[in-house]
Amino acid sequence: MTRRILSVALTSTVIALVLFLVPLAIAVLTLFQGDARAALQRDALRAAVLVDPAFSAADLTELPHPGPGIVLSLYDATGRRVLGAGPRASDSVVRTALGGHSGDGQVDGWLVSVVPLSVSEKVTGVVRAAVPVATVWQRVIAVWITMLAAAVAALAIGIVSARALSRRITGPMRTLALASQSLGLGDFTARMAPSGLAEIDQAGSALNATAKRLGQLVERERHMAANASHQLRTPLTGMRAVLEAALSDPNADVSNAIRVAIERADTLEVTIDEIIALSREPAHGIPIHASTQLDAAESRWRGVLAAAGRPLRVDFEAGLPSATGVPSALQRILDVLIENACRHGVGAVTLRARDAHGSIAFDVEDEGRGISPSQDIFLHGVSRGGSSGLGLALASQLAEDQGGKLMLSQRHPHTRFTFLLPTLPGDPEA
Repeated sequence: MTRRILSVALTSTVIALVLFLVPLAIAVLTLFQGDARAALQRDALRAAVLVDPAFSAADLTELPHPGPGIVLSLYDATGRRVLGAGPRASDSVVRTALGGHSGDGQVDGWLVSVVPLSVSEKVTGVVRAAVPVATVWQRVIAVWITMLAAAVAALAIGIVSARALSRRITGPMRTLALASQSLGLGDFTARMAPSGLAEIDQAGSALNATAKRLGQLVERERHMAANASHQLRTPLTGMRAVLEAALSDPNADVSNAIRVAIERADTLEVTIDEIIALSREPAHGIPIHASTQLDAAESRWRGVLAAAGRPLRVDFEAGLPSATGVPSALQRILDVLIENACRHGVGAVTLRARDAHGSIAFDVEDEGRGISPSQDIFLHGVSRGGSSGLGLALASQLAEDQGGKLMLSQRHPHTRFTFLLPTLPGDPEA
């Protein structure tokens, strides 16, 4: 890429210099030749004014001093030089002037300008001014050399600028390519630092956002796989234990063992369905109203708890702001918490929503004996016996995916889980 930038810059500079210098060189040549002719005409006219048109060889005086490099001559009507340092015999330009026509021309390497002298419309002589063509070309070439030196300097500046520009462009592009390669190899920490070039920085920002998003997705999938492995292992282990016990005991109730294995298989199927559904959740949230979610949870669990002889109490503050999240994810989190209270708690189950200063707090509380402070129930592999569904560990990860947090807010005297969900930005009640 550096070679291409240099090639383009060099070609563009050379073309620009040629298009500029060639007309300028021609203009300089024309200007210097015009100046030389104008100087010759001026000196010839001044001499013609000082010389008496009816001159004779006896009364001639010296001609005036001409400009640098100019030679003045005076010719009589026969074309013989009578004064000056020009050619002894008249040349073609002088002969033309003797015919009554003034003008200029180029003869034998000299630029010549002539002015005729006349008395009563009769040409009596000619004043001739001449300068060597080489003198004019020396001045032209000197200017051309100066122009060429300026062109070389401009070309050198162009090359240096092109190199600097190529380094400024190719450096960030090389860094961007390396970051892309690292991302392709699975390094999701690869980042592109700002380069100061808007277009490259836009591509770098897109790469950084992609790397961050992919890293989050991969990390989420890892957590999902770890939690799912734990949730799937529990019913599989139970099923295996039941079947092995039935095989090892000749007097075992095979029908009961099969029935228990089928129940464990059903549990396993539900768990798999929930994990698949969770992996397909949309990443963006929508406005969520706490009252709607609590009503939905109440309709799902009131009958289940009532069948176990346990009441379900639902309470929420009036005027709660809207939250943002995925409704189905919130329903799964509440289901895990209520199921946990149903399986491991006693007494009434309370489902509450309240304002928590920038978040909505969903509390699920039962009247059980609490949880030991030494037990972290959100760690992988921690179980309080035969639980099914997503489990607390996976529910915690799901809460974080919604931008919220699931925590055990109270251990004693009763167990209380709290799920915090951020309120919707710009909500007037938030």
